[in-house]
Amino acid sequence: MPDGSPLRSLSVSSDEFARLMAGCAGRDTQMGALAVAVSGGADSMALCLLAHDWATTHGVRLTALTVDHGLRPGSVHEAAQVGAWLGARGIDHHILTWEHDAKITSRVQERARDARYALMRNWCLDHGVDRLLLAHHLEDQAETVLMRLKKGSGLLGLAGMARVRDLGGVELARPLLDVAKTRLRATLSGFDQGWVEDPSNENTQFERVRTRQLLAHLERDGVSAGRFARAATSIARVRDVLDTAADELISKADQVEAGLCIDAKTILTAPETIQKIALSKLLMQIGSCAYPPAQLKLERVLAWMAVGRGLEDRARTLGGCVVRRTGRGDALAFHVLPESPRGSQKDRKNTGINCETTLAPPCPRGANVLHPGEFTRPSWACWCKEGYDLHARLTSD
Repeated sequence: MPDGSPLRSLSVSSDEFARLMAGCAGRDTQMGALAVAVSGGADSMALCLLAHDWATTHGVRLTALTVDHGLRPGSVHEAAQVGAWLGARGIDHHILTWEHDAKITSRVQERARDARYALMRNWCLDHGVDRLLLAHHLEDQAETVLMRLKKGSGLLGLAGMARVRDLGGVELARPLLDVAKTRLRATLSGFDQGWVEDPSNENTQFERVRTRQLLAHLERDGVSAGRFARAATSIARVRDVLDTAADELISKADQVEAGLCIDAKTILTAPETIQKIALSKLLMQIGSCAYPPAQLKLERVLAWMAVGRGLEDRARTLGGCVVRRTGRGDALAFHVLPESPRGSQKDRKNTGINCETTLAPPCPRGANVLHPGEFTRPSWACWCKEGYDLHARLTSD
């Protein structure tokens, strides 16, 4: 394609990509190895080819990782096609297979995403790679913000996807968050490279696809993906400041067993937003979770931490962790530990209220009992006398 053509002018140049990589520099700017997630779609293929040129220039070893989820016919052949394309360009490529027994019928995209990240993270750790590039672009960021807005996310959730974040010892980096999808397709045209079209991208059973269609409607009214993405960038600057404050709070925690112990006064006297971020980070770190727990669940645990009901109500579980109250008075502290496997002897002995599914302990004496009709299973709910702490527990027949 001749220089000066419309597609050429849209393409991401090697100089621009170098700036984008510098903009998402993490803890190690002198990396020796880099991995890139490549599904075979236009976005990830463009990222891979740009990253390959960048890595060659900077003397960095690059490996492309494709996950075969095995969720639809032809996925094996598509992964092999990606390998053939990249192999022809001298790019090292590995296919990682998600092995699952039963047919996945619910939360398909969520489960596939979790499996994908776990497979790629483990590969990176096993092969001495500490950074994984992801191809999320400007429209992906806008969709994420809109999805979180629909779910009633707090301010920090509207910061969207972070450019760089840690996933259990591997840095996830997203250098293309400010780049529109049309520019990535133009970049592939410049490389004379094809890509795989995933039919699930048109399946309206998936929330992200429906959100994409909603975003297209909003675009016609002047609410563009770029506006959502720029708003996310502004909020992300605030999030970065709060993250730093939360990290300072976490640095005061002491190592204990397989987790951390943090002084009650240290966390409970911090501003509420810092408390939430710090607890979320602790749970993700110790529970090895890719994503933070829901805000409502975090608030539930923090409310319990602040109340101090005593030793008879001394633990909560959330995000694969147990948060356990220890000591009294000035010696009051909280241990955040990995949760024991369900059903184990240790788990039965030291069980706490599960904040993933159970909102609170039994209804306190003297509270006003409600019988809300909206519950779909036999249930009850009640307000504490203080009027702010809703207790509810769903029970089955």
